[in-house]
Amino acid sequence: MQANVSPSAADTRPSQHPDVTDPRWQAILCDLDGCLISGELPLPGTQALFQRLGDRLWIVSNNSTDTAASLGARLRGMGLAIADERLILAGVAAIDDLARHKPGSRVALFASQALVAHAESQGLKITQCCPQTVLLCRDTGFDYAALRRIIGYLEGGAELLVANPDVSHPSLDGPPVPETGALLSAICSVLPRQDFRVIGKPERHLFDVALARAGVHAGQAMMVGDNVMTDGAGAQALDIAFLEVMPNAGLGPILGGASC
Repeated sequence: MQANVSPSAADTRPSQHPDVTDPRWQAILCDLDGCLISGELPLPGTQALFQRLGDRLWIVSNNSTDTAASLGARLRGMGLAIADERLILAGVAAIDDLARHKPGSRVALFASQALVAHAESQGLKITQCCPQTVLLCRDTGFDYAALRRIIGYLEGGAELLVANPDVSHPSLDGPPVPETGALLSAICSVLPRQDFRVIGKPERHLFDVALARAGVHAGQAMMVGDNVMTDGAGAQALDIAFLEVMPNAGLGPILGGASC
């Protein structure tokens, strides 16, 4: 386990092994896949972290498959109790941002059915005819036909909004799990000059949402994650302390060896 500490936090906590349970950290923002869970399994130390942090824990994830309700149900099924409002997810955030700034707009949405339903509930018009925006999430049904449609929409003037840039997330015992960024790479290989906007980490949007909901400022928060390029870079750009953990290794090292 390696700890990386932002300069603004260096005078308020140990520089080598920060204690995430220290009450001086009023909000602990934590990544999900590879950090707390792998697939449908909690990683070692996750249950202990939930118990010790209680309402100071906020999950800040580039997940672009689930809604807060569907992920909350999954986590509770693993014995991890957390309120849905504490789940800040890139896919939901992208939909909410689009609905806020372009209410009622026509959207070609490449995403799970849960996110399609959420987009419709927010008043967006899901269409395959002349969309104003292509919103790309982790669409496990993505195929050649979908790629051709997207290229056509973008060449026709639609904007491209991307939930997150991750090309994969780690699995526990198998190969990496393809993510939204892998689909984005396919688009950019055909349209290398295509402009797009990203909502998820390392961009600031998810961090801003988490801080606002927690009612804290950046110096009172710590981000725990397994990816220095997204979790780390995003947090440190906002002067949020960052603690790096190894992917799928569990949180025992930062909890004094807790294994459950």
